[in-house]
Amino acid sequence: MGKLEKKDGCCRTLTKFLFSHIGLCLMVVLYCVAGGFIFEHLEKNNEEQICYESRSEYEPMQSKTINSTLKIFYDYGGATTTEQSRELMIIQLQSVLETFRNNTLAIGYNGRWCQLYGQPNGPTYDWSWAGAVLFSVTVVTTIGYGHIAPKTVWGRLVCIAYAILGVPLMLLCLAVLGDALANIFRYIYSQICCCGTCKKKKENKVISMNKSEKTSLGSWESNEKSDAIIFSRIPASCPKENLNSKDSLNRSVDSSNSLDNPVINKVKIAPLDLTSLGDVTDSDDDDFDEKKVTVPLTITMIVIGGYIFGGAVLFGLWEGRDWLQSAYFCFITLSTIGFGDVVPGRDFDNSQVQTQLMLGSIYILFGMAILSMCFSLMQEEILAKARWIGQKLGIVEKEAED
Repeated sequence: MGKLEKKDGCCRTLTKFLFSHIGLCLMVVLYCVAGGFIFEHLEKNNEEQICYESRSEYEPMQSKTINSTLKIFYDYGGATTTEQSRELMIIQLQSVLETFRNNTLAIGYNGRWCQLYGQPNGPTYDWSWAGAVLFSVTVVTTIGYGHIAPKTVWGRLVCIAYAILGVPLMLLCLAVLGDALANIFRYIYSQICCCGTCKKKKENKVISMNKSEKTSLGSWESNEKSDAIIFSRIPASCPKENLNSKDSLNRSVDSSNSLDNPVINKVKIAPLDLTSLGDVTDSDDDDFDEKKVTVPLTITMIVIGGYIFGGAVLFGLWEGRDWLQSAYFCFITLSTIGFGDVVPGRDFDNSQVQTQLMLGSIYILFGMAILSMCFSLMQEEILAKARWIGQKLGIVEKEAED
């Protein structure tokens, strides 16, 4: 029994940790890291094989194009041509080059030397670990750039299963993390921007007593009449009388009606919803009412714009792009549109391409969390404004004070 209880306690603690804020974030990060290893293992060798196949189709086509070009020059006399023959030669050369271009695009060969894959000065794998991690992030966040995609049967099957599990996990993490960050940001806004004026007003302390605990009242006795409770003070100079007897209590209550008895005083207390004696509820006096503090839309828009601007500066420095193209990439990414026309880490001649891919993944994950926080704050602000307008128009009733 002891081992079973200990095992249940460990499972309960582990489950509680996994569904906490830190646990969910950790699960998403580990899920993307594991996806990087899985997709790298499934697609890396296939990428090299595709390179060899496409180059084997490209080389004969290249040789044929060279021979056709030389033949055209030979037929028209090379450099010593007339104006009319030169025009015919140009037309034939254009036709040969257009055919070569279309066939090259159809093959999908990008000019890499397949024998140099993995070498220090060779081409970089698209399905490196960092590239696979970025692909995993774009899958679970539903961005889907499309710059790389699984080509093998197992890669596509695993991608389906990976998205089925990863997308709900990411949405759950964003919902929980967005609310937590919204509470933190709301608290900071109330303390800094509002200068403490957004705090909730202190409510009166309520001390409630239980009628059943009469013994703790000492020498006080009670008598219930109608809807009130009368507490009478019995003089301590009557030791021989039984203070708990009914006759003594009745005499005390009857004598309290005369004005000549200065010893006995009566206190009339209105009935309350009594719970327990000495129960004081004042733990939330110093806490602000989070539900009533809303952040203006301008503040949340500034946060989103600042994150996009910061990303534009960073990607502009890393990849040498202009600020407009970098800002365009950040917005398309954070809004989960994901066209894929601009993707980080596509300059394969750069030695820091793997670092750029990892930093791009981190930027996306943090950006999605910040965007979820801003959407939560914007939703609360819009609902508060709509409720205020409804109250002014008389459509919505005012809520009662707590």
